[in-house]
Amino acid sequence: MKKLFVVLAILFIGILLAGCTSQQTAPATATPTPTAVPTVVVTTAVPTPEPTKEVVVVVVNKTPNATPTATPTPVPSYTITFTQDMTIIPGTSATIPVGSKVIWVNNDSLKPHSVMATDPSDGAWFGGMTSATIPYGSSLDVTFNKTGAYEYTTVFQPETTGVIYVK
Repeated sequence: MKKLFVVLAILFIGILLAGCTSQQTAPATATPTPTAVPTVVVTTAVPTPEPTKEVVVVVVNKTPNATPTATPTPVPSYTITFTQDMTIIPGTSATIPVGSKVIWVNNDSLKPHSVMATDPSDGAWFGGMTSATIPYGSSLDVTFNKTGAYEYTTVFQPETTGVIYVK
C-alpha cells in the first residue's frame, strides 16, 4: 500500500512539472511607465426607475354555435281611461291591429265604471252580456285576435257607445 502512495505522489508531481515547463518563456522587456494623465470625473443624475407597465388581458368566453333565444313580440295596446270629470280619454272608439290589447282604466275615485257588449255575439270579448265592472285604480284588459267591429257601452256614467275596430 505504501508503494501505491509513492507512485501516486510521483505521478502528481510529474504532472505538475509538465504543466509548468510546457509554456514558452518570453524574453524580458522593459515596460514603459505610463505618464500621469489628468482624469475628468463626470457626474450624472441617478436614473429614476421606469414605471411599471400594467398589462390588461381580456378573456372573452364565446359559446360556439350559440342558439339565439326568441324574443317575444310585444303585444300592442290601446288605453281608454275613465276620468273623474265624467270624460273618456281619448274616446270610446279605436282602430287596432289584430292581436292588440285594449285596456280600460278607471281613474275615477268617486265610482266604479264598466263596459258591456252591445251585441250578444260580441259578449265573449267583454266577459259575457253582463257588464264588466272596473273598480277605481284597476283596469280591464281585452286582447282582440280576430278582425271585426266590436260594439260596447259604458255603464255608471252617462251611457256612451264605443266600437273597437280590429283590422
